[in-house]
Amino acid sequence: MAVSPVIGLDIGTNTVKLAQISRSRNRLDLGFAGLAPLPDGAIVEKSIKNPDAVSNAIRALYDNSRSRIKQVCTSVAGKAVIIKQVTVASMKDHDLEKLIQIEAEPYIPFDMDDVNLDFFILGETPERPGFMEVILAAVKKDFMAEYVDLITSLNLVPTVVDVDPFALEVMYEFCYPDVEEDIVALVNLGATNINVSILKSGTSQFTRDLPMGGDNITREIMRFFNVDFVRAENMKRGAQLGNMNPGNLETIFERYVDLYVSELRRTLDFFSANVSTQAIGRILLSGGGAATFGLPSAIQKEFNIPVEVVDPFRVFNVDPNVFDSDYLGRIGATMAVAVGLALRNERDKQV
Repeated sequence: MAVSPVIGLDIGTNTVKLAQISRSRNRLDLGFAGLAPLPDGAIVEKSIKNPDAVSNAIRALYDNSRSRIKQVCTSVAGKAVIIKQVTVASMKDHDLEKLIQIEAEPYIPFDMDDVNLDFFILGETPERPGFMEVILAAVKKDFMAEYVDLITSLNLVPTVVDVDPFALEVMYEFCYPDVEEDIVALVNLGATNINVSILKSGTSQFTRDLPMGGDNITREIMRFFNVDFVRAENMKRGAQLGNMNPGNLETIFERYVDLYVSELRRTLDFFSANVSTQAIGRILLSGGGAATFGLPSAIQKEFNIPVEVVDPFRVFNVDPNVFDSDYLGRIGATMAVAVGLALRNERDKQV
């Protein structure tokens, strides 16, 4: 049976990503995938500071997609988003829905009247009969309203608002059905945040946001080489350096790769000490920073497990007359969240 499609819209710090996928019981067809740059400062700490620039980027992508779909699934992340795994007394979904405000209050550092709240029941807790594990997701209402109002202003319909780590998990569920490892870490390296999601048998076990990302490298390039934001971004992505010393650029990459690997080590060690002693079997990298010079090999060396940059298009039917395979290869990791959002459906709950 066909599922009513939605547009997957990932509004990042430096780029907007849009994906459309047609989904039926035995088939996934890529309808559109593309991204558009945003000017520096359009999004600051995930808050929309230049709505006109963001709107123009979304409109250009949507027009280019030639889509007639109006329903949009987008996602939020950052300091205004809280994800917690908690233990509560066992009860049915509908009972927890009635009590969720009370059950969640000790774990949410905001006034409960100021947040939209959702939950997902993981299952019973074996070591504590009569209790169950629940994932809570809370988003400040005013923060989410920025995204909803922006989408509405474009005559589109914001149907589902997700959070980045869960969108990644949806992408993984559909696009990596062949992974044999029981525990997998999804590491999404954005411009200002690194999202870490750890799955066991495909089910979320742990999430954490690290307040760092590719913008750290861009800002350091700007400072060291005295160039503007656009030039620094291009240098980061392999543009010709002219008479600049490439050794200095490599030093910047090495410094931040060491920082990323060190923080990832702390995060995975915390997971092993507090959540599960079972070894993580694979790390999948996504986001614009996934291919940062030297990063995949440094993570591989640190953890001695398979590490790969995701390809969210790997299981889709892709028309070679419509899509350039080299282009999809270049943008693939950056599109991972947008693909996960496009694989949601309009009946999913809003956060």
